[in-house]
Amino acid sequence: MKLGTRLLLALLPTVTAIMIFVAGWALVEREQTVVPAAQQEARAYATALGLALDGALRDVRSEQVQAIIDQVSREPTVYGIILYDSAGIQVLASDPLNAPGPPPEALLHRVLQSGTTVTLERAIGEERVFSVLRALHGPRGRITGAVEVAQPMDFVEAQQAQVRRRYFLNTLALLIALTATTLWLVRRVVAQPMERLVLGARELGGGNLAHRIVDEGTSSELAVLASELNRMAGNLEAARRNEAREAEERVGLERRLRETEKLAAIGNLAAGLAHEIAAPLNVISGRAELMLRRVPPETDESRQLQIIIRQISRITTTVQNLLGFAKRREFVPRAIDLGNVLNGVFDFLDAEFHRAGVKVTAERSGSSPVIGDPDLLHDVLVNVLLNAVQALEGLDGERAVMVRLAVSIPLAQLPLAGTPMPAAMTDSRWTIIEVRDNGPGITPEALPQLFEPYFTTKARGTGLGLVVAQSIMQEHGGWLDARNAPAGGAIFRLVLPPAPESMRG
Repeated sequence: MKLGTRLLLALLPTVTAIMIFVAGWALVEREQTVVPAAQQEARAYATALGLALDGALRDVRSEQVQAIIDQVSREPTVYGIILYDSAGIQVLASDPLNAPGPPPEALLHRVLQSGTTVTLERAIGEERVFSVLRALHGPRGRITGAVEVAQPMDFVEAQQAQVRRRYFLNTLALLIALTATTLWLVRRVVAQPMERLVLGARELGGGNLAHRIVDEGTSSELAVLASELNRMAGNLEAARRNEAREAEERVGLERRLRETEKLAAIGNLAAGLAHEIAAPLNVISGRAELMLRRVPPETDESRQLQIIIRQISRITTTVQNLLGFAKRREFVPRAIDLGNVLNGVFDFLDAEFHRAGVKVTAERSGSSPVIGDPDLLHDVLVNVLLNAVQALEGLDGERAVMVRLAVSIPLAQLPLAGTPMPAAMTDSRWTIIEVRDNGPGITPEALPQLFEPYFTTKARGTGLGLVVAQSIMQEHGGWLDARNAPAGGAIFRLVLPPAPESMRG
């Protein structure tokens, strides 16, 4: 059962009982005043009529006296008026009292002898009345008779019934108004706030920590409880965000740990290959070159030896890449200008661009120092640009590569594509180098595996170039991002943090 309903069930019967008790007590008090008031009114009529009739009984057949008592008896509170002479004999009676019957003889004689006023209840015909007997006086105060003013008891009872009915209707109306007011107050002050609290608790229990209970701006206990629930929801929401962020960081750390383990395995493999393969390869390559000089050119033996020498050269290059990856020189960070690094890379690859027929354009939106090692960043840019050139091989039409350098880019404006990123990203401004080609782009199957060791889409690739490049970028506090361009082609982004003021000079 709801709290509002329990309050109503406890409050309304109590209030109703109190109101009924008060109304009953007031009704009894009022009824007790009805009879004395009616009697007082009858005495007043008797007194006034007695004063008017004193001395008038010398002519008891006076039509004027009859008219007076008939007129007074027409009042709704007066049943009838009877006049008695000094001997107690009825001499006049108001219409329609034809034969009313005398009051008790003893009381009438007492009034006529002593001149006192007497009240009594008696029956006139079938009507119960309340009568007042008053003496009438003549000249020099002599008692000349008496007047009886009769008031109907049913009039008094009707007044009492009217009082009861009025009190009942007033009590009922007040009870209805109080019930409606109580219902509204309980609904407004208790039920509605409790419904909001229950809804808020249900939403919070269901995991919707963004839900907030409407604040009414009051200082009631329920409003304070709603405010505390909102504060608790805010704390839980913040804790959930922190937990989600920490979970993402843990996932990132685990991913980087796995990558580090893979790289460590590659390094161990490379070191072993260096000792096991390098020396025999040099011997085989030297013997093959010696034999090539001894056979005539343009012969099958010469062609086979050339194939052997090329394959040995390819294996030697792979071993050198592994050695370079395993024994990359120490990273020495300092503030550098990426524009100068780009110029060096363009000069270094100019012949390769010309050979592949690739048009390279550069766009720079500013210059800002970054923290980095120019030689390592040179290697990353060479790797990315050579990948772009190789992606354009076999492309009909124009072959173009666009390189854009942008500085002071907010992190929110960098659309990423599911590549490894650093766990801690501040709200600072970042510097990016974007390399975009107009080639066929990256297949959806290959995109998630680009930075996995030994994964390659090239016939002669080793699958280590982008792994090494990503590792170098992570050492710089940034990352390497790859995605397909909406209009076609691939986009590689080198994202680097800005150099702190202490390292600029």
